[in-house]
Amino acid sequence: MPSSTASVERLFSQMNNLCTTNRNRLSQDTLTALMMLCREGCQQLSDDQTSKIVEIFKKMKERDIAL
Repeated sequence: MPSSTASVERLFSQMNNLCTTNRNRLSQDTLTALMMLCREGCQQLSDDQTSKIVEIFKKMKERDIAL
């Protein structure tokens, strides 16, 4: 049993940073993929995990917004 809840609180804080009022329509898969990328970093993920994340982002709808 963990002696503190700091790691869980960090994950919730990270999720709140990713899922803002401007990005409130993120799917569960997209949010999970973003959190994995932020938490683990590209170097720490296996090739299988990285390819799954890339596939999630490939399926996303293209936006016609000019930045």
